[in-house]
Amino acid sequence: MVVVSSSTLAEECFTKNDVVLANRPSLMRAKHFGYNSTALVVTSYGDHWRNLRRICAIEIFSNSRLNTFTNVRKDEVRRLLLKLSRDSRQGQFAKVELKSMLLDLTFNNIMRMVAGKRYYGDEVTNEEEAKGFRELIAEQFKSGGTANPADFFPILSWFRFEYKEKKLGKRMDTMLQKLIDEHRSKGNNTNRSSMPKAQPIEALCKARTIVDKVLNN
Repeated sequence: MVVVSSSTLAEECFTKNDVVLANRPSLMRAKHFGYNSTALVVTSYGDHWRNLRRICAIEIFSNSRLNTFTNVRKDEVRRLLLKLSRDSRQGQFAKVELKSMLLDLTFNNIMRMVAGKRYYGDEVTNEEEAKGFRELIAEQFKSGGTANPADFFPILSWFRFEYKEKKLGKRMDTMLQKLIDEHRSKGNNTNRSSMPKAQPIEALCKARTIVDKVLNN
């Protein structure tokens, strides 16, 4: 861990020596949620990280991709404003708890852009699936908010300190694989012209297919 206590030192660390400090620690969460530290947010700086960053910049976070889902974001904001409007018709002043509403807004935006599904608030298509997703995300946040003692004392991994994160990681894999399988069952008709408008999960599956073909050849 590096503690930066001055602006001069911060400039030195994040300009001239940023690559030196770009590595990530090997943690239990990176192992079970980051696929042995190969995911973008937990992998160390190198060729693999640069390739992942390039894919994300082109297929997920490009201006054209984000602009494609402008209507989704507008619709979710509209739903939130309508809910606040309905609640205000009671004719009395009341406290409004925005934290949970903004959390619902954020996750609905993400999931509608990624998989075309709403898991929070009203008009949820599959309540059972949505409930499972919400519980899984809540457990993820709870797990991520605390440090695992086995990260600092590896011998503790023998005493099942790793078990909970391993089990949670498998549940997350099952959920993500289900979304991918649902996409594949619909058929992947994405071509060069429709790629900019495709959902990220569709674009990434297509990108993986192209990469696999290149590697096989």
